[in-house]
Amino acid sequence: YKLATYKVMPALLMIIATLLWGASLLFSKLALQDIHTIAFLFFRFSIATISMLPGLVLYKGAFKRCAMIQGVKLGLLQVGIMFLQTLGLKTISPSLSGFLTGFSIVFVLGIRFIARRRIPSFVDIISSLTCLAGLALLTYSYGLSWEPGVLYTLGCALFVALHTYALDDYLLTSNITVLTFIQMLTLAVTAGLLSFLPGNSIQLPIQAVTWGSIIFCGIFCSSLAFLLQARSQRPLGAFKVSMFLMLEPVFATILSYWVLGEALYTRFYIGAAMILGSIAIINLRLKSI
Repeated sequence: YKLATYKVMPALLMIIATLLWGASLLFSKLALQDIHTIAFLFFRFSIATISMLPGLVLYKGAFKRCAMIQGVKLGLLQVGIMFLQTLGLKTISPSLSGFLTGFSIVFVLGIRFIARRRIPSFVDIISSLTCLAGLALLTYSYGLSWEPGVLYTLGCALFVALHTYALDDYLLTSNITVLTFIQMLTLAVTAGLLSFLPGNSIQLPIQAVTWGSIIFCGIFCSSLAFLLQARSQRPLGAFKVSMFLMLEPVFATILSYWVLGEALYTRFYIGAAMILGSIAIINLRLKSI
């Protein structure tokens, strides 16, 4: 029973996190129709930071210099993820962006090999390739042209891998809640500073639906989702978490079908089955990698 709980609970928490991130794409789209991107990010992560304040009373002693530095580093990696992904979306489609971001799983294996000299196992390689093939079907991304947007988004995937791998190391020495709080605060402060650049501004939203989207993304898709990822990653490890991240476009597509009435094609079901199958196979092994 304890063995089953050890394996199932982290996976369940990670699935919930990816579901929330998938939902954030829809809510972000609603909010961005009313306000500037920088304003949305500022309000989203400010609310995420504020929402964590009550719980931090229990972790006063955990605010050590090391943990705060690590939290800032994680936050800056997140800034890189969002900045490069936004630049990429100027010239490529969201579906292609989702596919290219999925290459983070390959980068995680590469970083692990460089840092720890651990050669990926046959199962790791096959599972990764199957996930990417499933993601290609899911996002209808079969051909690539080497344009700036592709390179920016591959850079985003590298930052995703670096964030996942860095979190894996920091969880060994620092408190999960403190790391998440400093990360949210770093994102909010960075968005605030970027608002002073030409062409950026922070204007108050007018519509109630915009505030609803911001609050949902701030509390559930930011502070809660990143807490869930951190708690899941301790037993799962960076590689397994990077595979679970592939579920984000799956959930985003399903939610678009339910909420926006977008069509689902046969390739979606095949691609989703390939991703879910790969995740199931890799999680049959208890060992965290």
